[in-house]
Amino acid sequence: MKRKNSIILPSVIPVRFPAGEELAAAMRALPVMRLARALAGWVGDEPIPIADGWQAPETKLDAACALGLVAEDGTLTDEITRRLNWIYEIAFHAGYLYTEHGAVHRHQGLDAATEQTDAQIRTAWDGALNALFAHGVDDLLPEAANPAPLDFHGIGNFPLLAMLEQHGTATVAELSDEIALGATEGMTPSAAEHAWAAWTFKHGDPTRGYLGLAEELGVLKIDGETATLTPLGTWATLRQLHNAHLEHLPDSAELTPYQVLVCRLGMSDEAFGRELECWLTAREPGSAVTELLTEAAAQSDSPLYLRTGVQIAAGISGDTDEAWREALAMPEVRPYAAAELNRRAGRDFWDNPLPGLEPIHCDSAVMASHGIIAAYEGSKDPAEVARAVREEASRTSEAAMFEEMWRSRHQVAYQALAVIGQHHPDKKTAKAARATLHKASSARLPTAPHGPLAQRSKRTGSAST
Repeated sequence: MKRKNSIILPSVIPVRFPAGEELAAAMRALPVMRLARALAGWVGDEPIPIADGWQAPETKLDAACALGLVAEDGTLTDEITRRLNWIYEIAFHAGYLYTEHGAVHRHQGLDAATEQTDAQIRTAWDGALNALFAHGVDDLLPEAANPAPLDFHGIGNFPLLAMLEQHGTATVAELSDEIALGATEGMTPSAAEHAWAAWTFKHGDPTRGYLGLAEELGVLKIDGETATLTPLGTWATLRQLHNAHLEHLPDSAELTPYQVLVCRLGMSDEAFGRELECWLTAREPGSAVTELLTEAAAQSDSPLYLRTGVQIAAGISGDTDEAWREALAMPEVRPYAAAELNRRAGRDFWDNPLPGLEPIHCDSAVMASHGIIAAYEGSKDPAEVARAVREEASRTSEAAMFEEMWRSRHQVAYQALAVIGQHHPDKKTAKAARATLHKASSARLPTAPHGPLAQRSKRTGSAST
């Protein structure tokens, strides 16, 4: 069970939601929503007392019969009772039923014979989703199971947020970990691991049951050991992230170069491959490379976006040499263009470059800094910072790279040293980076920033939830 402090999402999230009427149609078609309305229809206009009515076995049996849930022998099993209770939760949270004065009432405005409008079904489904978030795990617990020391209430959104972090797909084992993290919140890692193992050994892991309820509500699909968010599930989960910046995408062929970069950073490899293939069919390879490198240059305040644009362009096959040569005129991407042209000629940019395509002063420090900052921007993971430092220092040593960075007098190099000093997991390396920054200050070079990297400005087309 791997513990983490927060969900890490791209700074800009690419989305392509179905139209509102399509979302409403998907909600309306869900059998569980129809069962919830049917339960409200069974309640009718006469309130049912909770204590001696709804809770009575004969009443539940009658309701289960009306919904078609009863077993072949006509008995009310524990499984059917749990199913009926869950449908009641859906109906209650969807606004089809309410409780007052110790009785269950059908909502006065609900007409079971009339189809709900798009606005009505969306409101009802939102409420049903809240039932999943609040009770989707604890309602699955065996009747006699005491949840203590775990707390399963209100953790039904944990797995969906984890799936969103992983571009919409996760394994059942990964989602079990998320439920475990929610149920053991506040415990030390060792205590949490022991408590989860002991409780699930005795009562079983509720993850599969939870995923079944989520699939019923249309938020995900299960295929063996893998669960994937549906468009409806992605839409619903993103609505919880009030500060998320969304990039609403047009058809793939009509993506702007900026949106191609956003897709690369916010989609799985498979999904992005489909987007890029379609985008490339609408333009010549050379034009595609020029568009991407121009956008990469425009994003020079974000090494992550700059490097992403260069990497996508480098993967485009076809007649693109001229586009790369033209990119030499753009200072922000010039070293990358020179490196790519050398690679195509079988040369090494650093050790055996073509005439006119040699590295110039500070290229090494700047490109290394880009790589380190991009690793942090893209993951917020100290292990990725360490990996990037190792990779960028592979031609020399970390000490020599740090020395080259501060002597370059480039602001981006100071930013990279600040990232290493703050986030590298090795204390000795982090201390060396901080000492190098101090050396730069003492030498009265331009002030090195010690705070967090400035947020990249959002381009037009981004919107917040």
